Amino acid sequence: MARHRKKLIYLLGFMGSGKSTVGKLLARNMGWPFIDLDATIEAGQGATIRQIFEQDGEPFFRQIEHAALTEASKTEPAVIALGGGTWVQEPNLEFIRSTGGATIWLDCSLEELRRRCAGIDDRPLFRDPESFAQLFNQRLPYYRLAEFRVATDGQAPEEVVERILRLKVF
Repeated sequence: MARHRKKLIYLLGFMGSGKSTVGKLLARNMGWPFIDLDATIEAGQGATIRQIFEQDGEPFFRQIEHAALTEASKTEPAVIALGGGTWVQEPNLEFIRSTGGATIWLDCSLEELRRRCAGIDDRPLFRDPESFAQLFNQRLPYYRLAEFRVATDGQAPEEVVERILRLKVF
């Protein structure tokens, strides 16, 4: 007997891959709510992700991230844009899989991500090109665990949404 899939779509990928932009468009197209996990955390904490990292450290951030993820996943249907490191945290990965929602990796080359993120200074784990590449390479094996992969290099957000809709995840 097939398990009923929950109407949750989790968009994952590295910073700059298009999770927030594509997520908003996808949710609007589907008539579903959109939840940006990072924006939810910032609103709840009254501080930016960077400030949370600097003031309270990454372990505290990961605790509130997991709590926000758990709460966001109660909304069904929903398109949820994860933070770049959310899927890489084992408790989050296990929780997301347990929800039965679809996981879609917005895959983007390192070169394109660098171009898209040029000038960004509000990301706590993006300090320089070397650390950017190192973090990308650390997270890549986790991103590959997603159920679906959609390449975003050279694609307009609307094209990415169309490619996701063709996946027929529900």
